[in-house]
Amino acid sequence: MAREAWLRDEPAIIRAGIHFDAVRIPAEHVHHLAGSDGRDAVERAFARVGIETAVIADLSRRWYYALVPPRTTEAEHPTYLGVPAPHRADPPGTHWLLSPPDGEDALCDPASVRKLVAS
Repeated sequence: MAREAWLRDEPAIIRAGIHFDAVRIPAEHVHHLAGSDGRDAVERAFARVGIETAVIADLSRRWYYALVPPRTTEAEHPTYLGVPAPHRADPPGTHWLLSPPDGEDALCDPASVRKLVAS
């Protein structure tokens, strides 16, 4: 199913908790930390806390999603995330702000995500 959506250049709707969990971070918070909503500044804000991969931008809804290892978050109900095609690195639409992970080892470190959110 994911490949079919990606072939149409659409986000694939993937259930969190199996291959990854996602932490939703308000764009306003990240832009405040970055001092700008410019991509370079936002990437630096993530890098300052050690996040260099596995971040999705959904700027039409004003969210960033940091992908973390499965079972990191505690969702009461199944949650799903629109995951862009691996090649989708630029707007418009949902895209990878930081490169897509190529396995669980390339997901965001939960402690780094907590540090960003608590900043």
